Parts: sequence; structure tokens; C-alpha cells
Amino acid sequence: MKRLLTILGTVILISACSKQDGKVIARVGSERITENYLQEKFLEISPAAQEYLSSKPGRRQFLDVLIHEKVMLEAARKSRVASGEDYKARLKQRETEMKQTLAAYKDFMLIQMWVEDMRSGELKVTDDEVREYYQKYPYRVTLSHILLPSYEEAEKVMRKIKSGADFERTAREYSLDKETVRLPPIMYGEFMPELEDMAFKMRVGETQGIVKTPLGFHIIKKLAQDKADPASALERVRKILEKKKFDAYLANFQEKMKVEVLDENYK
Repeated sequence: MKRLLTILGTVILISACSKQDGKVIARVGSERITENYLQEKFLEISPAAQEYLSSKPGRRQFLDVLIHEKVMLEAARKSRVASGEDYKARLKQRETEMKQTLAAYKDFMLIQMWVEDMRSGELKVTDDEVREYYQKYPYRVTLSHILLPSYEEAEKVMRKIKSGADFERTAREYSLDKETVRLPPIMYGEFMPELEDMAFKMRVGETQGIVKTPLGFHIIKKLAQDKADPASALERVRKILEKKKFDAYLANFQEKMKVEVLDENYK
């Protein structure tokens, strides 16, 4: 607690000084070291070092480090490296990368804020909708699956399974998705639409397939089915319904746009 109070005291001290609107602590050539700059640098260091800086010698030593950095910067600015083509090329490359990063962040932030706004409007799910959905689909199922690139390969694997081959062992040998042969328990609405109805209608222990999805050709085995606990299931149901509304909204929006795949390799 004593250590914490010391650190907090130092932060408060620096914050108080920073309110003097950029009070200049030191000058290094044309560069200034202000209270604001000092505070920014202070927050970058570890708590253990911050504790030491609560003392006067510590503050002086910290300032010396900042002065040393400014001297190095001034020396570098006046060196032949600053006007060299290599430095300019690297700087230009970094500026391009930063512009790309900023553009990606702007898109990400826009989508994130748009979805959050939609949650209070078009995507809003009522408690009645949640309860109604849970009453209709209260169960969850556990599955193992095998994913294959072609119908012919899926047929070959299916024959092995029907001849008595162990499903999971066969999956780890042939499936494109060897790392997730056994899927976590899913509720209706959380699985691929092409497989969902079949998965919930199958008997426990039954194997079915071959079903084509955008990922490939699937064979699935039903391992278990039980009723989802309402305490945890209702929030899952809310997310399922929200996603259904979002997918429907986006599909309707996409119909009004011109979307065309031009490369034959991706059709």
C-alpha cells in the first residue's frame, strides 16, 4: 500500500505540474522538454521505476535520460544519414504503412460503431423473442465431423466408416480440418445451415453425409444431445437471433448492390 501511495503521489505531482500548460523544464538546443512531455514519458516506464522517480535524485536522473535522448536526436538530424536516400526510402515506406493502417482502422471502427448502433435498432432482440426461440429449440448437440475436398474422396471415407472404421481416427487421417474433429456443443442456429437440420434430427451415435457446403463435403457423427441450461442458454439465444437479423439485413442490402466475382478461380 505504501508503494502504491508513493506511485500515485508521483503521478499526481506530475499531473499537477502539467496543468501549468506545458511548463518548460529544460532546453536542448531548439528542443524543449515540458511537463506534458515529461508526464508522457513517465507513463511509459515500469511501476518499479516510477517509485524511484518519486525522489528528487530519481527525477533528476529521469530528466538526464530525456536530455540525452534529445541530444542524440539533434545529432542524428544534423548527420549525413538524415539526408541519405536509405533513410528517406525507409521513412516513405513507413508513412505508406501507417496510412494503410489508419485506413484499415477507420474501416474497422466504422463497422464496429455501425453494428453497435444497429443493436439498439434493427438488430434489437426482445426477451419474448429469446424465450420463444428457447422453447422451440432448447437442445444442444455434440458432433464430430470430417471435411473433404471432393465428393469422390468423401465417398471413399464414408465407405470406410460404414465398414467399421473408427470415426475420429479416420477423421484425423483424412479430414481437411484435423484439429477440430470433435466440435463443441452447439444450439440450433449456431451451425452451418446445410448441416443443421440433419444434425438435430439424427439419433445419437448415428453417422450421416455426404453434404456439400461452401467449405467442402461433410460427414458428421452425432455424439450427444441434451437440453441447454436456461441460465447460460438465453444469452446464446440472444446472440443467435441477433446474428439471424444481421444476416438477413446484410443479405437484403447486398441484393441492392452489384456484386460480381471476376476471377474464374474463385467462382
